[in-house]
Amino acid sequence: MKRFSFILFMSLLLCNAMAQEGIPMGLVIIDSLHVRFNGVRYAFEEDLKSLYVDVNYNDETPTKIDIVNKIQIEGKVYPVKRVGARAFYGCRNITSVMIPSGIEFIDSSAFRWCVNLSNLSISSDIKRIGPDCFRNCSNLRNFHFPSKVQVISNGCFRASGLMSAVIPEGVVEIGSYAFEGCKSLAGVRLPNSLKKIGKEAFANCWALKNIFIHDQVRSVGEGAFMACRSLEGAIFVKVMDSRIKTIVAANAFAECKALKDVICRTGRVGNVKDVIFHEDSFAGCNFVVDNIKYETPEGVNPNASKRKKGDSEFDEDEATVDVDNAERLRTSKTVERARKDIGVRKNAKKKK
Repeated sequence: MKRFSFILFMSLLLCNAMAQEGIPMGLVIIDSLHVRFNGVRYAFEEDLKSLYVDVNYNDETPTKIDIVNKIQIEGKVYPVKRVGARAFYGCRNITSVMIPSGIEFIDSSAFRWCVNLSNLSISSDIKRIGPDCFRNCSNLRNFHFPSKVQVISNGCFRASGLMSAVIPEGVVEIGSYAFEGCKSLAGVRLPNSLKKIGKEAFANCWALKNIFIHDQVRSVGEGAFMACRSLEGAIFVKVMDSRIKTIVAANAFAECKALKDVICRTGRVGNVKDVIFHEDSFAGCNFVVDNIKYETPEGVNPNASKRKKGDSEFDEDEATVDVDNAERLRTSKTVERARKDIGVRKNAKKKK
């Protein structure tokens, strides 16, 4: 009992000494530029006025990561504004991450290959998520997109375990390979604000069944939905007073074997098309360009032209996930993984 009381007394003395020296509990000063707080390594920015999450290593990180937005060192408080590039690259130990308010940027490959990351809490203050940030996070099933993000960067969720993606208003671009290889991605809802879908952005999303593309989209990149083997329908929605043309690149829907319907809901038909398809947009499909349906003005929502900025065109259930189908495709051992990068398919026959 006396021994326990002595240990407790010494612990209290140590805590008091650390507090007096301005060193909070859980803080380890590594050197003049680096500290570790609650198992996470931070580094000073060049101006020495703030910190960022530095590169951490698998054998050093705990399973649960709680990033902080400020750290007190020697009586002075230093803000933390970003998670640095490759901060947790390959940290397979990590299962849970909490990113608090105040953090504004997540740099490239920050959580790449965190294959056991399944629980992610992310602040709405995030303005930018870098390329390949959550690439190969195979157990990351859900992601709440911060409302301030405007671009989904190249390869951001490539080969991750996402099962649905409701992309918020304000996002104007989905980068190349952003969701490529997300085999469990069964539901996607695109915002009205979207203007560009990059090269192979949703290629090899095997569980995806339908996609709605709104009138502000100016380009659908090469191979954007290539090899989406479950994709049955693609609907392009153009308001009656829109003058924005959507250009669909070659191989955009290549190898989509299940594709049955491609519909352009537009008030401008005939010689003037609001959606222009490359002649090879459907290479390797049973579907051909001549089967595209252009609905008559009567088929257009009469309220479409009155739509206000930010209004939703569709119901929430557009992004409904067929969980059974997604899980089956994700875990199937009989299906080989699609090629990592599928080149442009060239027509074997020359046109006469």
